[in-house]
Amino acid sequence: MIVNWTRHAKQRYAERAARCGLNYGELEQAIKKQEFRIKELKDKIKTIFKIQNNFMTAVKTESKEQIYVLTLWESNEEEAELWKKR
Repeated sequence: MIVNWTRHAKQRYAERAARCGLNYGELEQAIKKQEFRIKELKDKIKTIFKIQNNFMTAVKTESKEQIYVLTLWESNEEEAELWKKR
């Protein structure tokens, strides 16, 4: 499955990579794995995952062929708790 990123999501990734030492490949794998996902409005999906010691949240749209990452951020406490309870 192909993962595409919006310009905004790429910029957010660059900020987090610098701050948290994230690897682009690990991040794409976690997004593809989709351990915890929440359906949002219309066709958007929020996925929460843990990478290294950081909880991250990505909002994306997807089809059978591709995932399109719209934005990415560090999960807040509520999102991290949802992931832990899964």
